[in-house]
Amino acid sequence: MEIKTWEEYFLDLAKTCASRSNCLRAQVGAVIVGEDKKIKATGYNGTPSKVESCYERGQCYRIKNNIQSGTRYETCRSIHAEQNAIIQAGQDRCKGSTMYIYGHSMICILCKRFIVQAGIKDVVLKKDDNSPVLHVTVDDIRQELEAQV
Repeated sequence: MEIKTWEEYFLDLAKTCASRSNCLRAQVGAVIVGEDKKIKATGYNGTPSKVESCYERGQCYRIKNNIQSGTRYETCRSIHAEQNAIIQAGQDRCKGSTMYIYGHSMICILCKRFIVQAGIKDVVLKKDDNSPVLHVTVDDIRQELEAQV
């Protein structure tokens, strides 16, 4: 028997969270974990509470209108997994934590801002089971934000 590493374990949990997504375009899950290896919150991308999802509607506006990923966020009905997890945890539980994300190999500009403001220190991403694991520090994210306009 081989025991999973903490990183593998938390990425598996993020993958399970992604399975709750009601987004037709992408299924993404996030898990916020404290330095003590205790889960602070989970999230997945989907519509706000009691708002009809694209899944329920049977179509996605962004897919229908060929809107490029990473652009025109105002046209999406969903909240990102990262944002949902941060909202669930609250800033006090996020400070110094690591966020594990399954379903993406990048962090959008909106979520970068949330991550920095929440006090998360590291992000671990995995796009899918065949992709490499990526590590991003909050310092890397800050530098990207400072380099913008």
